[in-house]
Amino acid sequence: MSGLDSARLSFHGFLSPWVAGLLLGAAAVGIFILYFKERGKFGAPRRVLMALLRIAVVGMALFLLTRPVLVAETKGERARGIVLLIDNSLSMTQRDQRLSPGDRLRVALAENLIAPDATITDAAVGSEVPAGTSDDPSRAALVRAALANPRLKLLEGLAKPGPLRVSFFGQRVRGLPDEQKDPKASPTPLGERISREMKNEETLTSLADAILDRLTKNETDLPAAIVVITDGQDNASRESLDEAARQCARLNVPLHIYGVGSSEVGNLELKDVVIPETIFFDDTVAVPVRWRCRGFKQGSAEIVLTLGGQVVARKNVALKEGEDFREELTFTPRKSGGGDEKTELKASLRYKGNETFSQDNELKRPVTMVDRKVKILYIEGSPRWEYKFLQTALLRDRRVEAKFLLASADQRALGSGGPYLPAFPAARQDLFAFDVLILGDVALNFVGPERVAWLRDFVREGGSLIFIAGRQHAPSEYSATPLAEVLPVEFASVRFASAALERPQAFVPQLTRTGSRSEMLALADTPDESQRTWQSLPGFYWFFPATKLRPGATALLVHPRQKAGDQSVPVAATHYYGKGQVLYMGTDETWRWRANGGEKIFGRFWGQVIYQMGLPHLIGTPKRVQLALEKPENILGKPSTVYARVFDAEFRPFTGPKVNGRLERTDAKPGEERSRAIVLDPVPGLPGEYRALLSHDTVGKFLLKVDEPVGASLDYRVGLPPQHELQVGAMDAEGLRQAALAAGGKFYREEDLHTLAANLQPLKATFLTRHETLLWNSPMLLLFVSLIAIEWILRKFSNLS
Repeated sequence: MSGLDSARLSFHGFLSPWVAGLLLGAAAVGIFILYFKERGKFGAPRRVLMALLRIAVVGMALFLLTRPVLVAETKGERARGIVLLIDNSLSMTQRDQRLSPGDRLRVALAENLIAPDATITDAAVGSEVPAGTSDDPSRAALVRAALANPRLKLLEGLAKPGPLRVSFFGQRVRGLPDEQKDPKASPTPLGERISREMKNEETLTSLADAILDRLTKNETDLPAAIVVITDGQDNASRESLDEAARQCARLNVPLHIYGVGSSEVGNLELKDVVIPETIFFDDTVAVPVRWRCRGFKQGSAEIVLTLGGQVVARKNVALKEGEDFREELTFTPRKSGGGDEKTELKASLRYKGNETFSQDNELKRPVTMVDRKVKILYIEGSPRWEYKFLQTALLRDRRVEAKFLLASADQRALGSGGPYLPAFPAARQDLFAFDVLILGDVALNFVGPERVAWLRDFVREGGSLIFIAGRQHAPSEYSATPLAEVLPVEFASVRFASAALERPQAFVPQLTRTGSRSEMLALADTPDESQRTWQSLPGFYWFFPATKLRPGATALLVHPRQKAGDQSVPVAATHYYGKGQVLYMGTDETWRWRANGGEKIFGRFWGQVIYQMGLPHLIGTPKRVQLALEKPENILGKPSTVYARVFDAEFRPFTGPKVNGRLERTDAKPGEERSRAIVLDPVPGLPGEYRALLSHDTVGKFLLKVDEPVGASLDYRVGLPPQHELQVGAMDAEGLRQAALAAGGKFYREEDLHTLAANLQPLKATFLTRHETLLWNSPMLLLFVSLIAIEWILRKFSNLS
């Protein structure tokens, strides 16, 4: 309904109206003068009439040169439209596990198996779910069913208050495409068009931004209400849902939200479990467990550790939303039989209630339980600080049996027994009975040439050597002995000034790429945290200036500033010599870590060193292929690298052109790819190091197998990144409810949809319609010609030319 509100002339020509008026006035005076000077025999009235006609012609010509436009505005009212926003993102393809009778009845209602006004509650235990109700349909399927439900008549009801404008949203908003109408064909029903356009392929959701887009697209033409169909997930909006609701309230546009999905969905996931491959009977084992929680904002869960089928530890944890929770469980394995035992440790995380998705609630690790202690012989020249603190740590460690030989000690003290040896082992077999030999700053003449050869043979036959450099004797005095070829670094004899005269600058050693993956050097549960811990440690002041690495050796720690040629000076390095492993420590100042409460770091470092170095000789199975992932947590779409350290039968670095393996997906479903070949290529400059890029293009559990030169395997899991569209999560019922109420609307579940149309109030919008009519048109031209013709006729009748 509309009526005329105003009308006016507007001029768009090069000649302005006032100039045209002046010209017309001057022309009128001239025309009257000319007509009254005409000689014709006719009276004054005719002269005046013809003058007026001529003035009218000139005036019309000037008027048309101003390009006059008639502007008319009509004012009226029309019904304000209803905006329907439908979530078209990937999260709508999720299949919620309908655990409660109420949730299953909601499916039945959407699928027209029960009445639209049926009473449904989450505690509807006594209600029977109709036969034929779909089992756990996707959220998108539920939307299609609700829109097509002939008893709900949802789309018909939404269109009653005003024109219905349908849009889809994911990362962006797009309207429902216009139908290509064939004049002879009947139009496609709106429900079918919506169902056809629901692709659910959008990889991001901008729920709040979509509401604001439809709200502010044209503030002069606001909708009567915005109806949103969504599961509430929003991972890409610039604004919050609360802000969108406040904007709706400010503009008096109610927000009505149909929440799709189950609000009971939640997911607990075990991210990582850190446990050594070998543990000792009667030793307390600490197992760090990392986990995440999604969807559960309250309640509790239980973490359980099972060793060989027997529960050895359990812990209750309170639940809240979070991506990285950590707990530490401890247990002490007891001996049940004779000898070593190979078994499996399983960690499980269980929600105390119903959980939708539980495939990621368990992690398994193979372990070997050992009924022996690592036997260590520590030979030192004088009781320097490193010796004092390390001796204390070794005596406290229940996994080791340590003996100490101090060259400068009083012989009566050495002969007192206990952990001290009175002299160097008298026979080779006595030395070879140890698993690990720690050799400190010992004078060459104390060891003797024959025993230096024993040390070489000890390592060659599979024993482990930890060499801690010193200022006085080692390694300078050993440069021309068999021990020099055992060490992973080359060096020259160096004499150091007295420590009291030195004024060195402190340095914090840097982890190399290999060092960052080494279990010996892990000072935290994740590589990133370990790196930060290393960077925060107190600095060292002294190091031995090794000249370079031996072929096949690997640096684990390097000096941040000092160079040997084009390489950084190694502070810690390792390699295999024969069947044994050697660790070179080019500093004797790790004791400084104990400052400011660093006892735990000092103990962890040396405990891991002793553990890693001693176990191969203890259990007799040194690894020729060692596999390690670049990161402990593997995320879909973020490639990472797997590394392999490979040795030949003589434990020299393997030099083959490549290492072949296979990548198996252990949880693949029928029809999905289960296995693919993988090739690990050599790492330049690091003999025996190989690597391959893992694409992580599929979520699931994987097993990487290497068959050459010997078999080895590594299992890992690829998960979804935080807030991914397919990440298991509940419909955000509370967040959607609060937003709808804040905007003056309501929140709906399936049982409320029959009231939605009635809650939409029809509103009128006032509008002004502007019509512009160009007056240089056919009627004006006809009038102009008519005036000229009349004047011409009168002139002819008056015998004027």
